[in-house]
Amino acid sequence: MAASVVLDSEPLSRIALQDPAWLTTFEALMLVRATLIVPSVILAEVMTGKASDAAIWRVVNQLTTVDVNTRIAGRAGAIREKAQGARAKKRDLSVDAMVAATAENANASMLITCDVNDMTLLTADSGIRVVGL
Repeated sequence: MAASVVLDSEPLSRIALQDPAWLTTFEALMLVRATLIVPSVILAEVMTGKASDAAIWRVVNQLTTVDVNTRIAGRAGAIREKAQGARAKKRDLSVDAMVAATAENANASMLITCDVNDMTLLTADSGIRVVGL
């Protein structure tokens, strides 16, 4: 069975922009037939309503998009609360927590992000490997 890998917003944007490092990673994951997952909530972070969204859609249409349901949302609230109590920097972690909870719900083995510190904190109890490129 192929691994499930969740992409955060920045990797999705970089792949859409055809950034060579990110594109290579994306292509490698496709070659090994990993199930690539994008939580629908991150589309709000990367979409602008402009023509440039076409590049995002080209990538998203090759991935599995997972909507945030009540189970994921509830888990996101719990892990956000735990993480915010453990960190010094105060910033809303709601979207990041929904990404982490989506990864947990999908039994993902990996979460690719540019926000390694926060995602590591949010996935600490899950066994999900957080990878930053």
